[in-house]
Amino acid sequence: MQSEMETLTPTSLSSPQVAGWIVAVCLAAAWMGLAWMRRRQRAQLLAALQDESCTSEGDSATGLEPLARAAFRRVRAERERHLRLTDRLSEIERVVRATPIAVIALDHLQRVVSANPAAERLLGFDERAARGRLLQDFVRQPALNRAVSSALATAGDSHATGVSGELHLDFEEPLEVQFSCEPLHTDGQPPGLVLSLVDVTRLRRLESMRSEFAANVSHELRTPITNIKGYVETLLQVELDEPAQQRRFLEIIHRNTLRLSGIVEDILTLAFLEEPEARHTLERKSFCAREATTAVAEDLGSAANVRGMRLLIEGDTEAKIFANRPLVEQALANLISNAIKYSSENQPIRVVIATVGPNTRLSVIDRGPGIATKHVARIFERFYRIDKARTRTQGGTGLGLAIVKHIATIHGGRVEVESQIGEGSRFHLILPNHEVSTDGA
Repeated sequence: MQSEMETLTPTSLSSPQVAGWIVAVCLAAAWMGLAWMRRRQRAQLLAALQDESCTSEGDSATGLEPLARAAFRRVRAERERHLRLTDRLSEIERVVRATPIAVIALDHLQRVVSANPAAERLLGFDERAARGRLLQDFVRQPALNRAVSSALATAGDSHATGVSGELHLDFEEPLEVQFSCEPLHTDGQPPGLVLSLVDVTRLRRLESMRSEFAANVSHELRTPITNIKGYVETLLQVELDEPAQQRRFLEIIHRNTLRLSGIVEDILTLAFLEEPEARHTLERKSFCAREATTAVAEDLGSAANVRGMRLLIEGDTEAKIFANRPLVEQALANLISNAIKYSSENQPIRVVIATVGPNTRLSVIDRGPGIATKHVARIFERFYRIDKARTRTQGGTGLGLAIVKHIATIHGGRVEVESQIGEGSRFHLILPNHEVSTDGA
């Protein structure tokens, strides 16, 4: 027994063994103490993050309360900063997605990083499918791709200010766009690009129409003004003894004066119809389509008789039109006048009235030479003439059909044409037969 007890006494251990054991115990205690302190510190920090106060007396003794408070303040500040940045980024994203300007972000390899809905609509692609792919893979426009490549080539220059200009894009319906390429810098990556595109097709078309209109007006006014000036100067400078000659000159002056007056009146009518407020302020009421047609036919009856033509009114006698009656009569008069001027003599001109759902259709049908297909799409343009020499000889201003189209549009209606060479033409003036909103017309 004694011997067994002796083996358990510390004196039986050698000095190195005792030293090693003590070191091991100390290390274990230190490790356990550190682990305990770490767990206690983590618990106190978490408690501080949940509640800014630490009420434990032991916590105050360890000195972790100030650390927890500081950590909490730091985390709270970072969290608030993160929320502000997130809100700001969300706001910017909403603005970019809502803007009508097409915006595409590209990396340094011309791969799509992101794009807004306007870019999808303009260039015809799906942003999710395009993300990570080369721009050239789904937008096959050499001019645009060259512009992007040129901008990327200078994007790395610290003094680069971007590339901008105007491009023609060859889609099914050609587009004119203004583009801008600005460098897009990201940390640790070569610079990419932010590509923005603005569709200016309609603007350029309007500018072209305005320039063409100004040129056409000048040309149309020049002829009667020149004639009036020339014959008046002749009458002033030359003594004409023959009354017949004087009368002939005065008749020419009068005819050109009427033509000049007609052009001015038509231009003023178009200007009125194109005013944004016109569709809202225009007085409208319901009236009988046949009564209005009969009134126009009576006014133009003498012109038709001169050419041996009869004006026939057919169709629905009860049809109504809800519109501005003077303007409707003007549009109908323009259509019938054209039929009288350009149809063959001794042929009837029919005006057929029909109710088609919510609309009333007034169809002017002639047996004239017809209109070639290439002209049909453009005959409602201002000053567009199929036969320029014949039109001017017969006194047309070139604005009659443009006025018809504008009158139909301002009432929420439309005008259509069917024609074949040698078979005559059918012009359909379609107008509402009840009150409708024209805000979106």
